[in-house]
Amino acid sequence: MRPLILVKYHFASLWNWRSSYLGRFIEPVAYLLFLATGLRSSLERTTGQYGLFVLTGMVCLLAFRAATASMSDVANDRKWGVFAIYTLQGGSVLGYVASVVVFACSVFLGQFVVLVACAFAAFGDAVPEAHTLFAEAGLGLLLVVGWCGLGASVGGRVDSYSTRDLLVTVTTLPVILAAPLFYPIDDGWLRWVAAVNPLTYQVGVLREASWLVAGATVLWTCFGVAVAVVSLRRAERVSRER
Repeated sequence: MRPLILVKYHFASLWNWRSSYLGRFIEPVAYLLFLATGLRSSLERTTGQYGLFVLTGMVCLLAFRAATASMSDVANDRKWGVFAIYTLQGGSVLGYVASVVVFACSVFLGQFVVLVACAFAAFGDAVPEAHTLFAEAGLGLLLVVGWCGLGASVGGRVDSYSTRDLLVTVTTLPVILAAPLFYPIDDGWLRWVAAVNPLTYQVGVLREASWLVAGATVLWTCFGVAVAVVSLRRAERVSRER
């Protein structure tokens, strides 16, 4: 029951931080309508139907973005005492992580629906069929949970806005651009970076959906949640940030 109450407060933050969340919905649409549309003509011979290729990459991008969002949410909850009050009232760390995960998955599904609608507008019929979209959404949710857990674990350790901003700036663009989300990466020095980039393998999972890769994704999900629970159990309930 307590995690559900906390989920309600997470959803209330949608209004309090509406400008930030509006930006989270606009960003992937901007990538799709401007970057992907611009790359389509030059890459379609290599990738086949580019709409199929890039939409899957965008789903992977949305899942990765859950990490930075959850990091900020957890850091804010520690700053304002939400995490401390929740645990003092008998709430478990696992329940707290579950509330963050439920909220992150809900935001992801909203972004996914908007993204698919824009993909239809931009690429016409060059988008996945309904059963493929459902599979991508399901696997994407599993990826979101894993990234959400890792982001929450970092949020349990970060005590300043400047540190969070630095982490987001340093990690986001290199991770996104060094993975085959918008274009194939087959040669040059970038392929060596892509080889150690988790998004390279996660977007591959989405493009080659099967029961085997679904099992691997479940393991990723369990890993992320486990890291979050261990980290938050050891974290200070209230951060020193003021």
